[in-house]
Amino acid sequence: MDYRKMSAEAKATFLAKHPRCGLCARPSVQIDHDHVSHEVRGALCRRCNSRLGSLEVALRLPSGTFQSLAGDLHRALWRAGAVELEKYAEDFAYLGLMAEEYERRLRAVQERLVLPYVYWAPVTREAAIRTREWTKIGPLCDDEEAERHRTRLVAGPAPRWVWVTREPDDGVNSPVPRALVVVADSTEGARELHQRLRGPVDMSRREARDRAFAELVVPVLLSRPLTAEQFRGAHWLEREELPTTEKELRELLLRYGYMAGWLDLAVRIVLEDLAGALPSAAWAVPSRARWHWLELFAHWRDQRAPI
Repeated sequence: MDYRKMSAEAKATFLAKHPRCGLCARPSVQIDHDHVSHEVRGALCRRCNSRLGSLEVALRLPSGTFQSLAGDLHRALWRAGAVELEKYAEDFAYLGLMAEEYERRLRAVQERLVLPYVYWAPVTREAAIRTREWTKIGPLCDDEEAERHRTRLVAGPAPRWVWVTREPDDGVNSPVPRALVVVADSTEGARELHQRLRGPVDMSRREARDRAFAELVVPVLLSRPLTAEQFRGAHWLEREELPTTEKELRELLLRYGYMAGWLDLAVRIVLEDLAGALPSAAWAVPSRARWHWLELFAHWRDQRAPI
């Protein structure tokens, strides 16, 4: 089944037939597919889909820098010559790979990261990962030369970010750090300056989101009794006991505020309650409906309001 050819209705039907994540059995919200062949493989929860995507990304050369987990795996391999993969055994089985095959492919990607570079950029209000003002030094002869440049730049008086990368010898002349960042460093005082330039964190958006969660999502979650399985699937803190009353559940939800797992569960409840009577047919897919949760839950509330 080609994911690109699936309509919103087909995606909703598929998720209805596969309500549980194929890896952890939490409620599934996303259709998983091979990003090369686009062949549908199953349904996953958001957490497993993100992890699986990162594991796959690690097996391809990125156009920018490796995302978090993929970068962590490659840095471990680069520094220690080995990487622990035992905890991903179920993921590899899902992908139809043996751990040995995955490690072989991971090493094959890293073997292409042969050119050392050093980048530096002035400290601004933007995070280092977002800056576009990098000055590039390289390609360099070896890691020792890269280390000399890093040491010199970090010891300088001007506040700056200093990154060492390993990049492929593929003719791409990137003006920003690319592929694998093996060292992310900075001069003394750079982080403090960045905090001052960035200023106080604007909490208004988070506060508005938590208010909307309390006003729109919490009533959905309180609209029916929740099972222990639903609670465990939605709540991040596994040791927390299942509330036994509506009051306890309300207090718990309001105490933590907006949480992705609870939002996913509420989306499923609303889609079941509305039974297709949605503002948009495309919202029948939980992952799509989630992007419009404010409108979706407001519609659910209006539909239930007494005439």
